[in-house]
Amino acid sequence: MRSGTSWSSIAAVLLAFSLGDARETVTIVDSAGRKLQVPRPVRRMVVLNTDAAEVICALGGEEAIVGVSEFVAESEFLRKLGDRSSVGRWNSPSYERIVELEPEVVIAYGRHPGGELEEKLEPAGIKVARIDCYKIGTLLQDVEVLGRMLGREEEAEELIGFYRKYLKMIKQRLERIRPEDRIRVYVESYTELTSVAEGSGGHEICSEAGGINIAGGEPVPYPKVSPEWVLEQNPQVIVKAVSSSSVPFGYGGGDVEMLEALRRDIMNRPGWEEMDAVRKGRVYLISSEIWAGPRAVVGIAYMAKWFYPEVFEDLDPEAIHREYLERFLGLEYKGAFVWPEWSGKSTPSSSSGR
Repeated sequence: MRSGTSWSSIAAVLLAFSLGDARETVTIVDSAGRKLQVPRPVRRMVVLNTDAAEVICALGGEEAIVGVSEFVAESEFLRKLGDRSSVGRWNSPSYERIVELEPEVVIAYGRHPGGELEEKLEPAGIKVARIDCYKIGTLLQDVEVLGRMLGREEEAEELIGFYRKYLKMIKQRLERIRPEDRIRVYVESYTELTSVAEGSGGHEICSEAGGINIAGGEPVPYPKVSPEWVLEQNPQVIVKAVSSSSVPFGYGGGDVEMLEALRRDIMNRPGWEEMDAVRKGRVYLISSEIWAGPRAVVGIAYMAKWFYPEVFEDLDPEAIHREYLERFLGLEYKGAFVWPEWSGKSTPSSSSGR
């Protein structure tokens, strides 16, 4: 901030400006369940939420973005936003920097940052809209809300139609499968032996893909489990989510040696060689980029095919991904998003990798 200029003085100027800017408004309900009145269309916004930033770009509304979190600014996938001002971390931004950018609205996740975000920004006349865009159960609603805020309702309907087309097709095919034939799945989140349960995005996409999540009934969204417990449950498939911040995996490329080493480590956990999933080589890695968020439909397609290869023999998850990237973001498909890459009904096991 420039010397001699206080945060409070900037806030006062912006508040006066906002009060004098009489424009059409729209009432939305955000992911926190709050009713908010925001300008329509929003002309200046700061986006802390990476998933919302992707949706805004998919709707063609990126011109309204004046500031982003540092993760968005450094993302190759969202490189069209690389020249926007960084306001710091997505969960602990610089409030002074946000105010200097004079946004009308700040977009954040439903729970993070905490209530301090509103406490710091609302006195400056800056609205805070918490719009998740990472849970498949509310993604379509979030897209509709952003479309209304940006005055891009038609674009939002087109994107929603894309999601509905593939989700409906997968759901209809899953109806052919008897409950007793559903596949038992151990889903491991980014941290070793941390699973997912109700209330998490990982549980949602496993269920949407027709899997029975063996940890689905645990009392917290991300339960810690023991290797012995997983072995006792004897899952038929293992799906491990991998963050691109820990292993090169996602848009732009993937380190095959690191991915295969991680997969072998999972298969070589003590006693797991007796597990159905390991014995049959049905152990898969999935990039965080399609694990949740605006591209979760791609992750669901891969998982449905892993779980029920005969039912989804003609389903091409990569083609769905290509369509999304080219049609909505103007990007070519490149990178690695699952491992092993799909090559048939099951992945050959070399005696659990030993």
